Amino acid sequence: MSNLTIDPAIEQKLIDLTIDHIKKVEANPDVKTEGDNFDYWNSYELADGNFIDYNISEGNNGADKDPSRWTWDVSAYQVDEPCEDNDFHYMVNTDVSKYILHYKNNKPHTK
Repeated sequence: MSNLTIDPAIEQKLIDLTIDHIKKVEANPDVKTEGDNFDYWNSYELADGNFIDYNISEGNNGADKDPSRWTWDVSAYQVDEPCEDNDFHYMVNTDVSKYILHYKNNKPHTK
């Protein structure tokens, strides 16, 4: 696995999106989002038209009903451009990633 290099401004945007998602889900675990509230995947479009995918996951997939015990992690992943074998869809490359954030009890911790 190799490290994904992310512009600090983009990384901060991903952190902001992550914290918004976590706060929304902790306030109402059944809130409607664009995906699985506890294993949430989304894409962030870069200025050059490429993407970074990010995953926000809660350690126990929300099984513990007490949000104060939830722990969240977010990682970002390279998205490969279309190629000869795949010219219509971008593919997440989980071999190129960056761990971005750990979050618990309203406290984000970045590396």
